[in-house]
Amino acid sequence: MKNGDINDFLERITWGDELVFMYRGKKYFLEGLPDDNGVLITYLWVCEPPAYGGYTWVGKGDKKNYPAEEFLRQKLWDGRTFMEAQEEMEWVDC
Repeated sequence: MKNGDINDFLERITWGDELVFMYRGKKYFLEGLPDDNGVLITYLWVCEPPAYGGYTWVGKGDKKNYPAEEFLRQKLWDGRTFMEAQEEMEWVDC
């Protein structure tokens, strides 16, 4: 990951931190929030260029953990997982 430490980024995913990063010309926003029942949800969306149609990915954890492992298993990056694509990503809010 350019412009940041990948281990720090991964730890922040587990805490639901707001993270902004670039991948192949698109800016992504990742954040964790509890729902009305206290279940921890992680949301990913493209914020530049403007995206339409809602979130790119939504993962549901439980009342103690954000779904970080589930996020890392998803093939959202041109058929690759986050770890497979992270060398092309730039962390822009660290």
